[in-house]
This record gives sequence, structure tokens and C-alpha cells, in this order.
Amino acid sequence: MIVHVCLGCGRVSPNRIAGDDNSYSVACLLQEPNSLGEQITAILAGRGIKLLCQEDEKEVLTCLYGFDYLKCIV
Repeated sequence: MIVHVCLGCGRVSPNRIAGDDNSYSVACLLQEPNSLGEQITAILAGRGIKLLCQEDEKEVLTCLYGFDYLKCIV
């Protein structure tokens, strides 16, 4: 899932990744530093949402591309 935070109202919306989403763009989100701030991170944690980060890259790539993901990203 991708978590969207509205900059206008602050609403937090987790959105499922769709089959036609660009897998490369989704994987690149792991490279982005968590810039949501402590308040929003606490709200997400309160909802049971754990943000993935670069340490979760192998698991995410396996989910996006399968166990042979190295063939897809080279």
C-alpha cells in the first residue's frame, strides 16, 4: 500500500497498489527518506500502519517482481 497524506487537510489515506501502477516508481519510494514528521508517523502507528523503508527493499521487490526480482531490476 502507498500512504497518501493530504497537504491541505492532513487526511491520511492508505491506498492499495494496483496492477497497472508502475512497479519501478513504487520501488523508488523506498529510497525516499521519511519526511512525514513525528506527528503523522505517530498517527500512522496508532492506526497500525508501519511504513516500509530501504531495509524492507528485498521483501518489497519480491512482492512486486517475484523471487527472481534481480532479473527484473538489472
